[in-house]
Amino acid sequence: MTLFDVHMLELTLRGFPLIYIFLGLALVLPKIPVIGPFFNIINTLIHELGHLLVALLLGGKPKKIELFKDKSGTMVAAMPSQFSSFMVSISGYLFSSLFAYFSFYMISVSYEKGFLLTLTLISLFALILWIRNRYGIIWVLGFILLNSFLIYWNQIYWIRVAALLYATFIGVEAFVSAWIVFYLSIFKPKNAGDATLLSKTTHLPPFLWGLLFALFSTLITYLILVHFFNIPPFIPFLHI
Repeated sequence: MTLFDVHMLELTLRGFPLIYIFLGLALVLPKIPVIGPFFNIINTLIHELGHLLVALLLGGKPKKIELFKDKSGTMVAAMPSQFSSFMVSISGYLFSSLFAYFSFYMISVSYEKGFLLTLTLISLFALILWIRNRYGIIWVLGFILLNSFLIYWNQIYWIRVAALLYATFIGVEAFVSAWIVFYLSIFKPKNAGDATLLSKTTHLPPFLWGLLFALFSTLITYLILVHFFNIPPFIPFLHI
């Protein structure tokens, strides 16, 4: 029994649930130039906005967000203290995992259009206020135009398809990227992104922060599967 009244498996292609097709695409498309990064950068934007939101909450001054065609991104901000810098560094992977849960929750309560509106509005604000590199601007403009067309067209089936596609890519990329950072924190600790930054701030080894990101993303993925996909809880003490 799921926590919510879900319909993740209702969208089908010739009787086959689209969610399984989207899962396959989320794993395969990143290897295909241009097309793959277009969808995976959604999670990159969410990740960088997670950093930015915490920076704003802690009195920082965000300067810019940059998004790159290799799916990476940066958020530059002036922070008032070492603690606030630590909180900003730790927030990206945690926020993107939580946003993945939020994405499937919005679909589960049949608010797919609201989900697309949320993505469109935060992309618009990011474009106006913070995104400054050419690739980032072009990508966000394309993303906003695509979503605006879907919302204006107002075909519920295609809105549901787009929402499920986005949620799947966000969820898969949040999970995979966290485990990639864990791998890098062990074998390439100087190039492990946020884990490396946290290591410099706390003087703890990068792999501890990489492990934190990987375990947190796994926990959220587990909760998504249990709450929204009729997967029986198989870890009793994590049955939330």
